[in-house]
This record gives sequence, C-alpha cells and structure tokens, in this order.
Amino acid sequence: MSTGHVEYTSLDGTYFFKIVGEVRAQSCISLDKLLSKIEQQTGVIGAVVDLTQTTFIDSTILGILAKLGIKLKQAHNIQAVMLSTNPDITTLANSMGLGQVFIVLNCGDSVACPHTLIDENTNQHTMLKTVLDAHKTLMKLNESNQNVFEPLVKQLEKQQEYLEETQLAVSQHG
Repeated sequence: MSTGHVEYTSLDGTYFFKIVGEVRAQSCISLDKLLSKIEQQTGVIGAVVDLTQTTFIDSTILGILAKLGIKLKQAHNIQAVMLSTNPDITTLANSMGLGQVFIVLNCGDSVACPHTLIDENTNQHTMLKTVLDAHKTLMKLNESNQNVFEPLVKQLEKQQEYLEETQLAVSQHG
C-alpha cells in the first residue's frame, strides 16, 4: 500500500509532478491516465518531475515516468527534467535509464503542486495492463533493465492471457 501520493500542476504549458513519500504501483493508474492526456495536448513546452520528497518509488512508477519522458520527446520534442535531492532515489532513477530521457538535476527546494492525484479504484485487468506497460517501457531503456524485468514481464503476460481467457469464457456463458 502506498503511503505517499503524486501531486501535479501546470503553468503556461509546463507540467510539474511531485512524488511525495513512498509511492507504489497503486498510484500508477491515475498517473498513467494523466500522462496520456498531456501527451495528446498541444502547447506542452515542458515537464518537471520533483522527487525531492520521495522516500521510495517502485519500478512501475519509474516505468510510467520513463514513458512520460519518451512520449514528451517523441510528441513534443521536449526533454523533461527530474529533480532529486536523495542520492538513493537519484541512483535508482539513473540505474533504470531515466537519465536517458530526463535531465536529472540535484536541487534543494521542491516545486509547489496544488493538486493531488487520487488513486483510482480499478479492476485487476487495468492494473495488470498498466504495470506490464510500465515495465516494458523500462526494458526498452537499457539491456540491464531488459534482463532484470524480462521474467516479470513474461509472468505478467501469462497473467494477462489467463485473465482474458477467463473473461471470454464468462462472457460466452453469461
């Protein structure tokens, strides 16, 4: 269970995200949906991810953030910025390859974000799809991630296949 949350705001086409506390996969659906909306918008000129108050971040959230960095580069030709003051968080982000899609800066003050994303109650299929997509994104960043997450992704794909087969069987008999 997450004991943290994600805050966000935007100002003149620049989006700010603050990851506060211990943030795990439960927060990923809301964040992924918000990032998808931003990707579709015009007039986006920048993005800042503030990790200065992050005490723990899991690989699913890192994968969602990697997706943000990649999509901003592709859709808007923007290099997003990641702020961190915690050497462990900075090392983790860089080891996952986020330094390839973000400019990672060490800083002192955090950005004020007035909106807090509410964790969505979601079904198992949606959660599984989001977690799977986040880890596939991390795997694309470097070979180390490919090796680390390949067994997990294969397991998640099997789970997804099982869920889809179960849903199909239920719908055919219902």
